[in-house]
Amino acid sequence: MAKITKLDQLVINELLDHGIFTTTPLPAATQISRAAINELKKPSVQQRLSYYFKNMFGVSPQNFQENLFFMIGAENLSPVAVHVLLATVKTIINEPELQSNLEDRAIPTQKIVRQVHSEVTELDERDLLRMIDALFVKRFGLFTPDRLEEGAENVPAEIDDYWEIHPDFNEFAQNLVDYLTNEKTQPVLNDVQKVNRLLLTEQFMSPKTTPQLWPVLVAQKEAIAEQWAQGGRFVLEVGDQYALLLDQQRQPSVAKPYLAALAVAHKLGAGVAADELTGLIKSVTVELFPGFTIQPSQVKAALLENDLMRDQDNYWVPTPIVARFLVTQNEVSKGENRS
Repeated sequence: MAKITKLDQLVINELLDHGIFTTTPLPAATQISRAAINELKKPSVQQRLSYYFKNMFGVSPQNFQENLFFMIGAENLSPVAVHVLLATVKTIINEPELQSNLEDRAIPTQKIVRQVHSEVTELDERDLLRMIDALFVKRFGLFTPDRLEEGAENVPAEIDDYWEIHPDFNEFAQNLVDYLTNEKTQPVLNDVQKVNRLLLTEQFMSPKTTPQLWPVLVAQKEAIAEQWAQGGRFVLEVGDQYALLLDQQRQPSVAKPYLAALAVAHKLGAGVAADELTGLIKSVTVELFPGFTIQPSQVKAALLENDLMRDQDNYWVPTPIVARFLVTQNEVSKGENRS
């Protein structure tokens, strides 16, 4: 199989990040993105990418109307997340402003959230905003955060946040719903593919958290590391008692909310009730940064954005990656100097 190219890497990492690669370039698309789209028209490139994904994860991206979908983990969306996803799709498809104006595709964030809330009543608007952002901004890349320029005419005194809706949203949405609702035959995975899938979703492994697969990783760590290196982005770090998939596109943060989030994550233990998290954050931040005010919402956002905790039956529990990090007083001092 031919060597993975820089353009291949762009497609690979877009699929790993969002699960979707569109062949319709946006107006702001870079030259390299447009080049990757053109390359993807070649059967040889499609075959190379298909082999790469099949070799690593046991399944190739699916092609819907010349757009690629790679949705490992999508079947694990909670019923509430699926409800939010479908309600958001319905809201956007039925949005009158998008049907009447093909150029301006910016919709007020709050308008979308309120409309979805009318159908998904079990969540409050703050949680809905976080979930829609996680699905449509971060995961699928179908919404782009935007804000009207200050000083523009007819702009209200209080500037609202907007989401710019992808021009192919309706097509993607239909493909996405078809993908999630159609029965899919689960592939038979070899042990290396199981390791790669786990690294993709968790970024962390240890003999304690994954005792069955740990010997596979140790025995084939060089080959597995080389697989990840082909994508031009990830480095697999393997220690005596842990393995961590390092994303070179994400730089470590030393901001106060991030350091506080690490400390809170270590104190979650077996889980903290959702209504007790704010109190825990306040006590930890006071201990770490006496005399300095940090908003609990900033710390909670850092916990979620860095995959340090997850929601489980109305409790916040730490993710396995927390075991990789330790907040020391020296790190706190650096954070104070550089924040």
